[in-house]
Amino acid sequence: MNRKRTISLALSLTLLASTAMGAAQDVFAAAPAGETDYHILNPYASVDWDSFGQYKTEFHSHTIESDGNATPQAMIEEYYSKGYDVLAVTDHNFTNTTWDRTDRPENRPYLTTGRLAEITAGVDRDGRGMVAIPYSNEQSRHDHLNTFWADFNNAPGDTLEQSVATAEALGGLSHINHPGRYTGARSASFEQGEIISKNPAVVAKYTDLFFKYNSLVGMEIINKKDGDSVSDRILWDSILQVTMPERRNVWGFSNDDAHSTAAVGYSFNMLLMPENSEENVRAAMENGTFYAVAKVAKRELGIGFVAQGSAPVIEDIRVDQQENAITIQGDNYHTIQWIADGEVIATGASIDLNDHEEHVNSYVRAQLVGEGGISFTQPFGVNTQTLGTLRETVENMDAVAGIKTSLLAKIAAMENGLLQGKENLVQLAGAFSSQVQALDGNRIPTGTAAFLLETVEGMLLNQ
Repeated sequence: MNRKRTISLALSLTLLASTAMGAAQDVFAAAPAGETDYHILNPYASVDWDSFGQYKTEFHSHTIESDGNATPQAMIEEYYSKGYDVLAVTDHNFTNTTWDRTDRPENRPYLTTGRLAEITAGVDRDGRGMVAIPYSNEQSRHDHLNTFWADFNNAPGDTLEQSVATAEALGGLSHINHPGRYTGARSASFEQGEIISKNPAVVAKYTDLFFKYNSLVGMEIINKKDGDSVSDRILWDSILQVTMPERRNVWGFSNDDAHSTAAVGYSFNMLLMPENSEENVRAAMENGTFYAVAKVAKRELGIGFVAQGSAPVIEDIRVDQQENAITIQGDNYHTIQWIADGEVIATGASIDLNDHEEHVNSYVRAQLVGEGGISFTQPFGVNTQTLGTLRETVENMDAVAGIKTSLLAKIAAMENGLLQGKENLVQLAGAFSSQVQALDGNRIPTGTAAFLLETVEGMLLNQ
C-alpha cells in the first residue's frame, strides 16, 4: 500500500473510531490509486470548525400576507420557539421589510418593537437571538424566485431573468425555488423525472442565468417535504456538470416553504459563521459556507421514510491538497455518500480522489444519511490545473533541454511565489506565459503551448 493510501485509510479509521455513529464501510471497490494532481476548491476553507457556530436557518416562509394561514407574528414566533437562528419571511409578491412594521391592517399583526428586541437579543434562549433577513420576497409572476436585500416587487409579465436582474441591480441576492415545478419533473415518475432533469435544454435555462448573474447564489434542492423538488437534486448535478468546469459553483438550499406553523421544521440550512449577524448571513449565502438538511428526501431516503431523532450534523471537513483527499467528521449518520456527476462513487468518511479518477471530473459533493434525515454538503470543485501538472507537462514535452530548464525554473519560482500571495504569483505566472507564447509553434508544439497556457490560467483561478 502506498504512503498516500496509508494516510487516507488511517485518517478514515481514526474518525470512525471517534464518531458516535460511524460511517458505513466503503462498499465501492477502489481502482488502483492514480497519480493525477488535483486542486480541490473547498467552499468551507474559511470555516474555523472549532470556533464557528452552526445556525439553523429558513430562507422560505409564508404568512397571511400572501397564501399562508398564519399571521406574520405567529410565524416568526413559531420559528423562534423551534430554535431557528435566521429567518426570511418571503410572501408572494410582497416585500417583507421589518418584523415590527405598523403599516399593515390589524388582522395581519407583526411583532411589537419590544418583542422584536427580545427575539433579537435571544430572551428565553440563553441569548441566542434570531436574525431577520430584510427586504425578502418570493417573486412569483413567473418561475418563483426568492430575493433578499432587494426592495422591489416584480411586475405582471416579468420573467424569471428580469427578477434576477432587478435583485442584482439593487444589490440583493436571490435563489431559484422548486424548479421541478416548472420543468415538469415534479409530476413525473422517478425515471421520467430523471430524464427531464438531465435534458440539455432544461439545464441550459438555468446555467445561462447562473453564468450571467453572480447574485443568483443557488437553487432549492429540497422544498417542503420533497414534493416539487423530488428530482431537483438530479437537476442540481446536471447544472453543476456545466458550471463547475468554469468554477461557477451553485449552492444547494433546503427550505420548509412553510405556509402554516405545522409545516415548520422539515427542511432547513445550517449556516457556519463566527457569530450570528445579518452581515455574516449574507456572506454565508454568497460563499456557500452552509449545508442543507432535510428530514424527507424521497429518492435518497425512500418514499416511506420517517425521520427518527436528530438529522446528521457535520462537525468538521478537512481537505488535504497534497493527498487529494477530503474527510468529513459528523454525528447522527450511518453513511456518507460521495457524488460526482450525479452518481454515488464512494462511501465512507474520506474520499481519495485518486481512487476514483475515472469518475471525478469537475466536482464532488457529499451527503450524510442517518435515521433523522439527510444533510448535503456544497460541491467541492475539482480540477487538474496545478503547478504539478505544469511541471509534469514541461518535463515530458518535445522541446530542447534548455527550454525545459528555463520553464522549470519559472515553475519553481511560482511555487515559492505561492507563499508570498496571489499578486506575486500573477507576475511570475505572466513571465512563464510570455515565454510559452514566444515559443508557441516554434520551439514548443502548438498543442502543448495551448495546454500550458490554459493550465496557468486555471491555476490562478484556483487561488
